[in-house]
Amino acid sequence: MKLGWANGLRGIAALALLTGAALTRAQEPPESVAANAAAKVVAVRIVKEDGTVLSEAPAGIAVETGKGLDRGKVAESMRALYRTGNYSDLRAVAFPVEGGIRLDFVARENLFFNQVRIEGLSAPPSDASAAAAMQLTLGQTYRKSLVTEALERLKETLRDEGLYRAELWAEELPHAETHEMDIVVHVKPGPRARLEAVRLKNNTEYRDAEILSRLKMRPGREITSARLQRGTDRIRKFLVKKGHLSARAAVRRGEYDAAKNTIPLDLDVTEGPRVKVTVTGAKFSKGDLKKLIPIYQEGAVDADLLEEGKRNLQERLEREGYFDSEVDYETDTHEVKGNGKGWQGTEEIITYTVQRGERHKLIGIEITGNKYFDEELLRSRLQIFRGAFASRGRFSRRLVESDARSMQLIYQANGFLDAQIMADIEDDYDGKEGDLFIHFRVQEGKQTRVASLSIEGVHAFKEEELLRVIDSSRGQPYSEFGVTTDRDNILALYYNEGFPEASFTYTAEQVATNVASTSGGARNGTSSKDTGEKDSKPAFEQADPVRLVYRIQEGPQTRARRILISGYEHTRQGVIRREIRIKPSEPLRQGEVVESQQRLYSLGVFNRVTIEPQNPSGTNPDKDIAVLVEEAKRYTVAYGGGFEVQRLASTTNPTGGQVQAAPRGIIEVSKLNLTGRADSLSFKLRGSTLQGRALLGYFVPNTFGNPHFSFQATVFAEKTRDINTFTEQRYEGAVQLTDQISTRTTMLYRYAFRKVLVSNLNIPSQEIPLFQQPTLVSQFGVTWFRDSRDNPADATKGSFNSVDFSDADTYWGSSASFLRFFFQNSTYYPIKRRFSFARSTRFGILTPYRDTVSLTFPAPTCPGGSPTCTLPTVMPLPERYFAGGGTSLRGFALNQAGPRDSGTGFPVGGQALLVLNQEFRFPMRLPFFGTALGGAIFYDGGNVYSRLTRISFRTTLPAPTFGLQNPALPPGPTNVNVCLTNCSNELNYFAHSLGLGVRYKTPVGPIRVDFGYQLNRPSFVIPIPCPRNTPTCQLGSLGQQGTRLPGFQIFFNLGSSF
Repeated sequence: MKLGWANGLRGIAALALLTGAALTRAQEPPESVAANAAAKVVAVRIVKEDGTVLSEAPAGIAVETGKGLDRGKVAESMRALYRTGNYSDLRAVAFPVEGGIRLDFVARENLFFNQVRIEGLSAPPSDASAAAAMQLTLGQTYRKSLVTEALERLKETLRDEGLYRAELWAEELPHAETHEMDIVVHVKPGPRARLEAVRLKNNTEYRDAEILSRLKMRPGREITSARLQRGTDRIRKFLVKKGHLSARAAVRRGEYDAAKNTIPLDLDVTEGPRVKVTVTGAKFSKGDLKKLIPIYQEGAVDADLLEEGKRNLQERLEREGYFDSEVDYETDTHEVKGNGKGWQGTEEIITYTVQRGERHKLIGIEITGNKYFDEELLRSRLQIFRGAFASRGRFSRRLVESDARSMQLIYQANGFLDAQIMADIEDDYDGKEGDLFIHFRVQEGKQTRVASLSIEGVHAFKEEELLRVIDSSRGQPYSEFGVTTDRDNILALYYNEGFPEASFTYTAEQVATNVASTSGGARNGTSSKDTGEKDSKPAFEQADPVRLVYRIQEGPQTRARRILISGYEHTRQGVIRREIRIKPSEPLRQGEVVESQQRLYSLGVFNRVTIEPQNPSGTNPDKDIAVLVEEAKRYTVAYGGGFEVQRLASTTNPTGGQVQAAPRGIIEVSKLNLTGRADSLSFKLRGSTLQGRALLGYFVPNTFGNPHFSFQATVFAEKTRDINTFTEQRYEGAVQLTDQISTRTTMLYRYAFRKVLVSNLNIPSQEIPLFQQPTLVSQFGVTWFRDSRDNPADATKGSFNSVDFSDADTYWGSSASFLRFFFQNSTYYPIKRRFSFARSTRFGILTPYRDTVSLTFPAPTCPGGSPTCTLPTVMPLPERYFAGGGTSLRGFALNQAGPRDSGTGFPVGGQALLVLNQEFRFPMRLPFFGTALGGAIFYDGGNVYSRLTRISFRTTLPAPTFGLQNPALPPGPTNVNVCLTNCSNELNYFAHSLGLGVRYKTPVGPIRVDFGYQLNRPSFVIPIPCPRNTPTCQLGSLGQQGTRLPGFQIFFNLGSSF
């Protein structure tokens, strides 16, 4: 700005000369001179050197049209124009025109730094680090001197990375239409400097070679700052590991040899005393000592750190139940000899002496004296808790003091400025040795309220808008916390409406009660808000109320003029502009700036997004907004490999095996911003001698130019040789359109195609795993779901609802025609103190149509296995409903609920599903786990049914009966036991299961262990299995028998049950 003011003074001098020249140029008579001097200013403009008009009748200048030319006002106008920051040079020129004089301010416009690019640099440093080192801020006023200084800073950064011979120069690319200046720095890095030698100053007991080996810098190696930092870190860690906690290692560079491009290093290593920490009277692991005694983290030994270690040890003992423990320490320093090289140092031994005392248990906590807050609210603030089960509770004197302070802050924030919380610890409570009881005694004191609230300096908002964000209104409790909250809310409101310089001050004056009762809400033309009591609290003894005055200095309002986008190469500008929430001609709102950055980052194609106003220090309130993006790398390639050896089943000997080796590899290639719409294409290939898999995926956000829509398409192919028993080929494709209706509600529209083929079959077809069964499905579907859970991974309140409908039809390639409907409703209810109740209902229907028929039991078969027999078309096995497992019915193993095949006993799924889940969740406090462990009692009810009309709530089924095929003949290989009645295995009953669960909280959801038991297990028919080592035995040849599923189940899962 110094240069600008200098130009301004030159402009004012030029104005005087030009005006004088205009008055004398024609050697007119004195009358004319007087007439010209008195001419009025009829127009004022700001123009470029080429005459382009920048502004007609500019605002904010002192010169007024319709009045005479005043040189003082011209000078004042030029100063005002310079303060806008828009101009680097100004001069005023007066032109005689009809009716008076036209005054033109001839201006040279400022440019502002925009994108800074580095070309030719080899990392380190990275291009981004080099650009940051230049410290040229987006939107900052361009000056040539600033570029020169930035290049010097960059040179210093390059020298830190060993690039002493680097050559660099800046190319300036001005953009007159946007007033932006791009800087392109061209770098010729040259060879990186190498290490000449290391001059070691070794103040340790260890040999020079031992120290230098950890620096890992040999002569001739390239020098970078990261290598030097890692080297000194390794040296220090080595010494700390040896007990020298205050060890230091510093490296300094010597004089650079330009001819050899080498530089020596001076390495100064000091070990300090060897420190040993011992604890007597209690056992602590080395890891615990390093966590509890801060000298290890700080790398120093002083009295403050040792005292903190003492407090930490005592608190740990108190948490383990040794509430009477005492800890003290002493230090002893003595000289020790080194390792034979004549070195002599010191050793400091720190001994912590522990007297644990009797082990206690916290059996109760009492809070008395509280009237304003109920006990439940105050208890929720406590960190201590009483013992339960195997836990002795959590207690320490520091925690008790912290809890008392926490409750005191609640009272003070609600106007009880003199509130006191006393904590009494009662040992051997009720005569039981070792039992502790904590009494918190509350002295609430008088409550201070707001007598009146006056707000001064508000012009940009209606008073109602401002009062909506204020809590400390008339009649409300007064506290500094409340005023601070009001200040933050008020300033946030101003910042979000484009007032970056808004400031807030206040005064609070205590007034007598009788004065307060007569004071009104309005003072000096301002208003106040009277909301009465916040709630229905009873009356409390009141202190003298407080008269509050809020004073606000708004400052100028900044508005967005143009949105200038730069830095993109592959991304379409419309894609970027669509994500920017800032609107031209509207206030520059902080919230919109942050939201714009978040939306641009969420596209996944930018490494950096910067949004700044141009000319931030200028007085012009209308500012161009610069949006600078840095695109991420478009291509990503990942690959890996492995080798697997295992014994597989033989194809010729069902009881034998053979060892096979299977090398495997994986490669993934993805491309971001494929078409410039922030879309991505990815290809994953995985292969081995047993399995080959390929996946191609395409994703487009903001489909149709609408941020609520996204599109995804996937193609998947797989070929698997499954344990030498069969070969599976799978082909899948899916397209999905997602409509994010709101933050909670989503619609999915999809089409899916799935084809599974099985060949080289060496086992019975019914033994093929469930989801590898042959199938052909072509299906359209739509899904609606609404999620209001507080935490989808582990919800405690809210609800989840979903409805899914799909249609598979032979007309568009499916092997069967059927409609699928599924509904889920889950709700979560918090109770109190981390107790909660959760429930869920799931209901599904499959309806065949056209030539597809419903399931029948037993399933139809061809007489005598006739190959010409045509069986009716039923729904493919993988498309049916299945249930059972840790996320549905926990009285069944995975997918074991519902109908079963009458010939084999395997589950075959059904056309209807009804599952009811109820779960009561409660906290648990156990040693080592603390409050991270929780428990659950659950009930699961329901089943999979053969069809909708067979849904039943009956709890028992008639058991199958068995007898010889021919009762008149003796039993034998041709006359075996078979099922006579109740043989269908349809199993349409309502299963009831109870159980217990344990949950361990993690950031990604709870780790669950559930123990379930089914109360009403029915019998069903299975073939008698063949004995081992009987290869000629066929399944079913030995007859049939009844069985039941195991009643007890155990599940390990990650995530919520439902």
